[in-house]
Amino acid sequence: MRLPNKFHLTTETLASAVLILTWLAVMRSTRYSKWQLAMISLPGTFLHEALHGMVGLLLFAKPRSFSIFPKRQGDSWVLGSVGFANLNIWNAAPVAFAPLLMLGIGWLLYDRWMLPTFLVANYWLWVASGYVTACAFFSCIPSTTDIKAGAMSGLMYGCIGFGLWQYFH
Repeated sequence: MRLPNKFHLTTETLASAVLILTWLAVMRSTRYSKWQLAMISLPGTFLHEALHGMVGLLLFAKPRSFSIFPKRQGDSWVLGSVGFANLNIWNAAPVAFAPLLMLGIGWLLYDRWMLPTFLVANYWLWVASGYVTACAFFSCIPSTTDIKAGAMSGLMYGCIGFGLWQYFH
């Protein structure tokens, strides 16, 4: 079985993958300094919280507050947050796991922005696009707070899906 031409290993795909991994390593190396992490991952934090807010708005969770500024909460740091007035069993999972949509956004950035800028030899823009793409991949993981908020709702949807699968098979 042959993969489409788009999936062949080419100079631009290899170089772009290495650039993204390099940016991810830089971001990961700042994990011990929350301020450095907050500053270097700011675009990803903004998109992470914006996705919570947009999905919450669409599903009537009523977003009430939005912040991308890091703050200390007990023994840990919160890089950003969105508060909701109507988070319930029906909308909690989609709202909590909305940042996973950044995987698709990261792929689109890679495919539609990074590769073309490399091909036209616009290397400064290519490095910048690699940074933004890495931010999307870095920030797509739901936080422990997100997981706690969406766990019961996700379990409910999983049980419904399993029940439907059992019923129709």
